[in-house]
Amino acid sequence: MHKIKETLYLTLKKPQFKVTSSGEKTFEYRKPSKWILSRLIDKSYNNIKFTNGYGKDKPNFLCEFKGWGYATKGTFEYSNGLTVKVTDGDVVIKLGKIIEKNNFNSELAIK
Repeated sequence: MHKIKETLYLTLKKPQFKVTSSGEKTFEYRKPSKWILSRLIDKSYNNIKFTNGYGKDKPNFLCEFKGWGYATKGTFEYSNGLTVKVTDGDVVIKLGKIIEKNNFNSELAIK
């Protein structure tokens, strides 16, 4: 039985945050740790809230949660120079449209 929750909360470092909040990066990859699996297995969400750091005053955005699964090996490069290397069995979370952005300053603002 799936536990339905409204929002999954995750933090991102600045390079990942920039390309994800712009909509360029549409998948979030995580190592299959007990922590992330405990938040995904037998659970369902409507949204994901990503924060750049910790605290209510930090930049954050809300996007649609479109499901998750296990990735296959690959390397992904983004416009800001970020390279993500994925191995077989990593967790992949599919992101939908961005719903809202909060606490963005000029350094993070994406036009």
